[in-house]
Amino acid sequence: MMKALRLAGFAFVSSLMVLSSSGGAGAASEKEVGSVKDMRGSASILRERQTVEARKSEPVFKTDTVKTLDKSKVKLLFVDDSLLMIGENSKVLISTVIDKKGRTNVFNLVDGTVNVIVGKSALEIHTPTSVTAARGTSYVVWVENDGTQKTGVVVSEGRVDVRNSEEALTEKIVVPAGKMSFVEKGRIPAPAVIAPPEVIQVLYRKTLEQEEIWGPVILRAKGSAIPPPGSVSPAQARLMALRAARLDALRNLLEQSYSVTVISDSAVQDYVLKNDSIKAKVDGFIKGAWVSEERLLADGSYEVEMEIGLGIGFRRMLLEQGDTK
Repeated sequence: MMKALRLAGFAFVSSLMVLSSSGGAGAASEKEVGSVKDMRGSASILRERQTVEARKSEPVFKTDTVKTLDKSKVKLLFVDDSLLMIGENSKVLISTVIDKKGRTNVFNLVDGTVNVIVGKSALEIHTPTSVTAARGTSYVVWVENDGTQKTGVVVSEGRVDVRNSEEALTEKIVVPAGKMSFVEKGRIPAPAVIAPPEVIQVLYRKTLEQEEIWGPVILRAKGSAIPPPGSVSPAQARLMALRAARLDALRNLLEQSYSVTVISDSAVQDYVLKNDSIKAKVDGFIKGAWVSEERLLADGSYEVEMEIGLGIGFRRMLLEQGDTK
């Protein structure tokens, strides 16, 4: 009888050990947020006080710290389809925040350069002096290593909210595609200015392989419309005319986008012709354009100017969708 009890007790303890072990594995898998998609050179991952050599397909977890060395690059793909491209001599801390608004990927750039394509979730990059927030965008953030702790931000597509990391400095600016800003310690972000192409190319070379470097392409188009007859008020006539003008501008932007070369001699039009899914994605992307100027013309019509940036995120969307067919 005692032997049977001892055996039963051993079986019970073994079951607890198995449950405890599987629970730990489940907890670990819950923290996995992505993996190393590609890399060049040498990099390491600091995980729970242990250093792991970064390798292709290596999983990355919440609270990991990724560090690259000289002439090294690491590309991380996250579960929400965000892509983080880390340049040489960079250090990035990974975390994820899930609140009532949903999931937000948060990266702390301690030093170096990161180039990001935002996926399905919201995304923030924190540096010693700045916080950038975006959704469905691609942009580059870098920390100046000259002792000033100054942060630079350049946007290749979409728009990015930028503010100082100090809570007392709440004023933020919006940086649109093709422009850049700097954030210094103790100061609000500098007004956005046009990013020189040579600056963008330097940042791209730090974070991308040669065959991946593309854009950004900034498209601008105008649309016009006249107030419709029979409007109940001048205000309604103005709103309806502006809406029609925006639709006209969007059609013109879409037409321009079809002629943009994506790779070699292949233009967007070539990918659109492959299937309706690509066409829908391009149409949806162009609808994210923003109004840069509205004006009332002398003849009483309204004119709207809109613009959008096509960056590496747009190109990636086309190439990956095309590869599935």
